[in-house]
Amino acid sequence: MTDTIRTLFVTANPNRAEQIISAIRTRGSAVRPEQVDNAESLAGALEATRYDVIVLIEPGLALSREELDAALQASGRRTPVIVLTERAEGDRLADYEAGTHAVIHHELFDLASVLAIRAAGQYHLRQQVSQLENALQESERRNQLLMDNSRDAIAYVHEGMHIYANASWRERFGIEQPDEVDGLPLMDLIAPESRDEMKALLRRYQSGEEGESARQRIQLRSIDGTPFEAELHLSPTSVEGEACTQVQLASDQEDPELAERLDYLSQRDVVTGLYNRQHFVTTVENARAQAGQSGKPFGLLTLAIDGFTEIRSSIGMSAADLLLGEIGKLLDGHFPAPAVTARLEGEHFAVLVADTRRNEIEEAVQGLLQAATGRVFELNDASTNCTLSVGAVIADETAPGTEELLGQADRALKEATEAGGGTHRFFRPAEGEMTQAQADQQWKERIQEALQENRLELMFQPIVNLHGHDRPRYTVFVRLRDTEGHLHSANAFLPGAERTGVAPLVDRWVIRHALKQLAEQIAIQPQTQFFLKLSAGSLADTRVLTWLQEDMQTLNIPADNVVVEFKEASIVTNLKPTMQIARALREMNGHLCISDFGNGLNPLQLLQHLDADHIKLDPSFVQGLDKNEENQELIREHTEAAHGQGKQVIVPHVEEAGVLAVLYGLDANLVQGYFIQSPMPSATFDFEAN
Repeated sequence: MTDTIRTLFVTANPNRAEQIISAIRTRGSAVRPEQVDNAESLAGALEATRYDVIVLIEPGLALSREELDAALQASGRRTPVIVLTERAEGDRLADYEAGTHAVIHHELFDLASVLAIRAAGQYHLRQQVSQLENALQESERRNQLLMDNSRDAIAYVHEGMHIYANASWRERFGIEQPDEVDGLPLMDLIAPESRDEMKALLRRYQSGEEGESARQRIQLRSIDGTPFEAELHLSPTSVEGEACTQVQLASDQEDPELAERLDYLSQRDVVTGLYNRQHFVTTVENARAQAGQSGKPFGLLTLAIDGFTEIRSSIGMSAADLLLGEIGKLLDGHFPAPAVTARLEGEHFAVLVADTRRNEIEEAVQGLLQAATGRVFELNDASTNCTLSVGAVIADETAPGTEELLGQADRALKEATEAGGGTHRFFRPAEGEMTQAQADQQWKERIQEALQENRLELMFQPIVNLHGHDRPRYTVFVRLRDTEGHLHSANAFLPGAERTGVAPLVDRWVIRHALKQLAEQIAIQPQTQFFLKLSAGSLADTRVLTWLQEDMQTLNIPADNVVVEFKEASIVTNLKPTMQIARALREMNGHLCISDFGNGLNPLQLLQHLDADHIKLDPSFVQGLDKNEENQELIREHTEAAHGQGKQVIVPHVEEAGVLAVLYGLDANLVQGYFIQSPMPSATFDFEAN
């Protein structure tokens, strides 16, 4: 995905474009927008700039989608187009037939933002594929030219048949015309007495017994039956994307020992003696194939010497090369065969460990890091110490291509380096790179680690009464601090926690720690009330009532000071247990709050079945509230219905003064949001002053 999405909005209504731009940015993507509203400015924009996506907003626009297509064709652009329209779905078929990326209702700005991000990503992928195809075609063209003019006799064989042979091969076997070799069985060029040897050689090559390539001296014969002896080299290759075998005749003058030495050197890094990048990449590709057969994962590490540029400046080039060699020996010592160690480039190394697990890799890496950190390297007339950073990824046959896999390890290596070096990190895919199950499992592990290491934190946001201060109220939020010190909101990890069954553990932690702080706060302000946001997982877990009762009794907290908060969507799908919790809270003199209220099919009907003291409206009602009459009417309707049943209404996400004025006029009771106060690490808001 590109860092910045160049977006052209074709619209007569810049406000609608702004809403889409805002939604794109909300989803973490940077956008560089431009806007045109007539044919002349459209043509000029397309001529001057290559856009990643074009958004055509039809209402009020004189330009049609057909005119946009014509302008794109005239400019030679193939930019994806998203159309926002008032037309019925049945009238949109022609747009799709013309190649439009998507056609949606003109008010679906969030959907438009998601589609724009995806369209831009796909557009860039198509560009990359096109570039790679061009590079591959050029590479194949040059390779073909080299093969055709090579003095080495070379043929390509697929399923035992020739699919290509160069002039030297045809000359050695007496084949006059190039088309005479097409479909010719390789065995026809093997002397009858050597065919069993050839079959055995092919079996060894295909099984990988001799590595990627195999060689043997064997009796051959030309097309007219004349026998001669030569050494055959078998190695893998591909033609037009299809795997096949390259067969090469060794020169009669070739020294076998020299050939073996050259083969060795072609795979090695001259400074360290480790394998080079080219050989290592091939080894990783083989490991992926073997993992598919064995069903066992493999580990891939990339490593770097921290601060190598400064070290080299200090000790000199020659000593720096010696240091690289010493690090290579250190790697070989901690990752012996069958692990494969390599120097990729500069101060960067790599290790491949087949049939392994994360804990095994972690143990070996920690041993390596300790050995490197605790050693002084004697380098002839110089000496130095150094630390290593390591990036690791565990993968199997489903892993992406080798270069992408190395890229993942490098991303983990970058994290380790940015953490100060001398440490390691395992690759963690970004959210968009994982399936839902993978992302959930990752969050489950991180939550369990955070609970064990006490890395959950509470934040407190005040809830203020618009009509005069009556008592201190706070919504309690939970945050997760990861091992790198980054703080994650509940919206990031609780959905996965609910899907993997660990949400009740988080709720238990929240109840225990929040009530401890509430007890301290009550000693200062006895009327303080905490709203405890609990997950859907606790609705199906009857222990939540036991936890509340036990902790409130232990800490001597009146139930009136505690409000349990569940989302409307969770309540609707768990209505019966919620009703039981509501009754139990009422018996204790505790309270219930329904949050995200109003986004269901019939939210007001829910109030007839559930004895809740508070409703907290869905944040979407607050967006652009000072200009959105429909949302104002919905808030008025919900407020009047709630007040009619003796319930208080809380409006969250208040971020502008204009919204606060509107809410006052709509008779909302309570408000919270960043305009009033962002969440705080302690419940210390001055309600009297505000």
